[in-house]
Amino acid sequence: MASTRPAWLTATVAVWIGTALLFALAFPVAVALDSVLDRVKPMYDDRAEMLWLQSQNVQVTGQSVPVELSPGESVEVAGETFTASPGVTVEVRADEPRLPCVRVHDEHGDVSEWACLDPDSPPVDPDPAEPEPVS
Repeated sequence: MASTRPAWLTATVAVWIGTALLFALAFPVAVALDSVLDRVKPMYDDRAEMLWLQSQNVQVTGQSVPVELSPGESVEVAGETFTASPGVTVEVRADEPRLPCVRVHDEHGDVSEWACLDPDSPPVDPDPAEPEPVS
């Protein structure tokens, strides 16, 4: 019985064609996912910075600073001025004065979970100072 497949269609060629099709289908998904990640990055950066500042304020004063900031609004926390990123709203609640929680949302409808200060595992500085170069 003679084979009906063309001679050029070997297993290797079939694997290459399948791989190319897989990449062709995955590329638009990867681009869309990257776009979403780029869109929400300022939101999560603001949440991390505000939680850090709140933890610093709790260490110094014993209290958090409950606040709701609209995009571009500023507040002073722990001796530093924090300004919400364009398109990002920052909410800080403090049901207990020493345990603030931060949530952010953006103009696209993305909303984060509440991130609450855990005294046993405090946040790290999201924007540490650059170390001095060694001469």
